[in-house]
Amino acid sequence: MRRLLIAVMVLLFGSTAFASGFAVKDQGTKAMSLANAFTGVADDTTAAWYNPAALVFQDGISITGGGQFVMPTVDYTAPNGTGYSMDKKNHLIPFAYVNYKMEDAPIAFGLAVNAPFGLSTDWTQSGAPFSKLLNPGVVESSLTFAEIKMVNVNPSVAYQINDNLSVAAGVMYFDVTKVAFDNAAVSQRGSGNGWGGNAAIFYKSDSFNAGLTYRSRVKVDVSGTATGISGLTSIGAGALIGSTTTVNTSFTTPDMVSGGISFHPIESVLVSAQVDWVNWKTFDKLVFNYGASALTTNVIRASTKTVQENWKSTTSFSLGTEWSFQKDMHLRAGYAFDPSPVSDVEFSPRITDNDRHFFTVGYGQDFSAGTLNLAYGYILVNTVNQTASVAARQRNGTYKSNLHIVSADYTLRF
Repeated sequence: MRRLLIAVMVLLFGSTAFASGFAVKDQGTKAMSLANAFTGVADDTTAAWYNPAALVFQDGISITGGGQFVMPTVDYTAPNGTGYSMDKKNHLIPFAYVNYKMEDAPIAFGLAVNAPFGLSTDWTQSGAPFSKLLNPGVVESSLTFAEIKMVNVNPSVAYQINDNLSVAAGVMYFDVTKVAFDNAAVSQRGSGNGWGGNAAIFYKSDSFNAGLTYRSRVKVDVSGTATGISGLTSIGAGALIGSTTTVNTSFTTPDMVSGGISFHPIESVLVSAQVDWVNWKTFDKLVFNYGASALTTNVIRASTKTVQENWKSTTSFSLGTEWSFQKDMHLRAGYAFDPSPVSDVEFSPRITDNDRHFFTVGYGQDFSAGTLNLAYGYILVNTVNQTASVAARQRNGTYKSNLHIVSADYTLRF
């Protein structure tokens, strides 16, 4: 039964996205339309993720389902002026939330099912220099395809201390269904899982709200298989195409602390602000351990390979506003600045990240038993003028990226 449940969740929620680092911050449509300045708002079912402590201030049972469609573009110009483009693959990222506020009791139960981390980059057919096997003795100097697909299942319990204050705590289970880390000679595939936790506090009054949340780091141990692929022909090792060996690694997602406020300067207008601290220092390196095989001996040429990342912690800022021009009709807009955690020296086209600006607009329509939310976002990534890469990797050059995001969700209230 557990395997069937996980399989269903993977089909529904296993899509991936390209985001700051490899975090996917947009986990609800109303929140996204406010540029995710939502920890101090948290007035719909997506609070199960953004701030579960706020769930006790919502009556009855509510269910939210929706998702976002992400359309990334990455273009690379080599130092000689030749241009290349990453495969323009679009991504659907669904999410679902449930809240049950106990009648006549200061307790609420929330459930978030989403994908807060994900990655997909594909340079395989681009022709970019770094996608080719230029150094037969260091096959990992090339890179072609990377992907992380995962499902987070996060139940929480919230308790209302008094009329204005509440707290919450929960458990996060990350089921990482696919990790891919390919180069021109070897395809590496694996999967794994890990556990973490979250805690939150929420203050609510008629005109001012404030919230603070913490989500722990999660270590994911990955086990899989490395397989020789067609690029081996270029180094005279074509006989090892299809040859396999075991490969194990691990990565740790970051601790995250979010603090937000919201207030009404006038009755029909909401203003929200948020600060997010993300401890990307947990992503310092990837260590791959290989089993004994002909592929390990003749191509990988070591039982252990280390890929340095050396990411740094980041602090991002977001602002949002909502104008309720009718009682049941709401216009929204937002802006966020999200700095990159990526080191210049260790920069990789697997994650062509830089400081980014997030511009959003949205609309909400209330009905008698539910709410429809729509949002559009545009992420402008500052141009990367990479000059610090090791020459043998052929990664220097100019990278230009942007993303279009469309999101929709619907909430039913009982």
